[in-house]
Amino acid sequence: MQALLLAEDWPRLADWFEKAPPKVQRQYYEYRLQALNRSQRWARLAAVCKTLTPQLEGKAKPRLGTYRLYRAQALSQLGRHQEAMAVHAENGRLGQPEGYANACVEARLAGNWGALLTHSGAILARKPEDAEALGWKGEALARLGRFDESAAVLRTAVKANPKAAYAWNNLGRGALQRKAWDEAKESFDRALALEPGQMEALFNRGIALFNLKQYAASRDDFRAALALRPGDPVLKENLRQAEKMVAAYPQKP
Repeated sequence: MQALLLAEDWPRLADWFEKAPPKVQRQYYEYRLQALNRSQRWARLAAVCKTLTPQLEGKAKPRLGTYRLYRAQALSQLGRHQEAMAVHAENGRLGQPEGYANACVEARLAGNWGALLTHSGAILARKPEDAEALGWKGEALARLGRFDESAAVLRTAVKANPKAAYAWNNLGRGALQRKAWDEAKESFDRALALEPGQMEALFNRGIALFNLKQYAASRDDFRAALALRPGDPVLKENLRQAEKMVAAYPQKP
């Protein structure tokens, strides 16, 4: 074990631990977790961490340990975002400073907007002016259809952090609901200036432009969105309508 550690031969060290006696595995579990992490054996790392947690904590209160941190990381790497979110949130409750923020990231990846609202709220309870948490809360409210509530939160978020593309995107979505086409277009312009490849922002700006009777620009946005999601029937229909209007009302020089 010492020789493999000195050589930083993580795959062979991970293999060595698989054959080691249970007593050795438990005594040197930190090295074992490190070896699994460095060799990117995410499934095995998640499984070992889950097994270790009750062994190391017994009947005592849960505590923040490396096995909990490694498990959250492994679950995220495996794309098991719902599980990773729950573990990160538990780590936050146990005192990890980044726990709730990591839970918010995983909640967004999982599309769990109720959880995103909860975990962003936990951050804001301690840091009411946290720009990123405000953006997450605003996004959660918008995704849940609570656009009036989200607008105020998102305006505060983009004022604190004008580079939050997702916050601008969600501000635009709320403006679309109110049929405030100019406001929506401006918000999507800001979002796409920061992250040009956002399919949703391109599609939504196309809707705003169509309603502003800027048909050629609307067509171009729908085309760009369709290139990112080929075959999407909603995008194809919107593009067809925009092309029809461009033909009927050609732009003046």
